[in-house]
Amino acid sequence: MMFKETTVETCDFYCGQQEPRRFLYEDRWLDIAKVEDRWYEGYMQAARVPQRYFKIRTAEGECYMLRYNELFCRWSVRKLNF
Repeated sequence: MMFKETTVETCDFYCGQQEPRRFLYEDRWLDIAKVEDRWYEGYMQAARVPQRYFKIRTAEGECYMLRYNELFCRWSVRKLNF
């Protein structure tokens, strides 16, 4: 499954678009219970767009990956099936 563009509400502690709190998936808001992992990609390579990834678990126990594209200031989501 590919990433789909989404809307994310964040906890902006000291600069924009920090920790995700909840996100829109298939026309409903899902609260994030836990950020299980996070990583960055593309910062050391000039040809790659910097992106941040968050592996999260919702309050309902479902697992998703959120991606933030820093060039376009856009969030996307992908549901993870285990």
